[in-house]
Amino acid sequence: MKRILAQCKKELAQFRRDRLTLALAFILPTMTLFIFGFAIRLEAKNIALIVQDFDRSNLSQAYTERLYATNQFIPVQWNGLDPIRDGIDRGLAKAAVIIPPKFSSDVQAGNTITLQVLIDGTDVNNARVIKNSIQAFTKVFIQDQNLAQSQPKILPRIRLWFNPGRQESLYIKHYRK
Repeated sequence: MKRILAQCKKELAQFRRDRLTLALAFILPTMTLFIFGFAIRLEAKNIALIVQDFDRSNLSQAYTERLYATNQFIPVQWNGLDPIRDGIDRGLAKAAVIIPPKFSSDVQAGNTITLQVLIDGTDVNNARVIKNSIQAFTKVFIQDQNLAQSQPKILPRIRLWFNPGRQESLYIKHYRK
């Protein structure tokens, strides 16, 4: 214990002699605290999302509008019919939600509805954030639309879109016009 107290006295004497060390000992941790507290954000915002709505009913449009109203996703317009090839593969969007043709009629009939969600899996952390966000949003949407009390459920089937074989030729994108 005497050694620890002697070391503390020595360090305090050093702080009194060297004002720069004292300033660095308090200013650097304070600045780091402010940087991590205000400047660095680990939440994902403005995620480019494509929604392909084959149903075009009031319920499917409400799902789409509320999904974009979370302010976590931004709509992406794409040219073409295939959101995967035209949106995700070309880097226009990080995710695509595909709403099936009989979405609202299946909800009214009490059937389980499956939404297809495709996520760009090249950045695994971002892909997990997107996956969890869409699952959480779908749960909240079911509760808000009072679908949880009745039998129908909306199940997002999520698939990460990536190159599992790591074939180099698939990393190089060739676009045809």
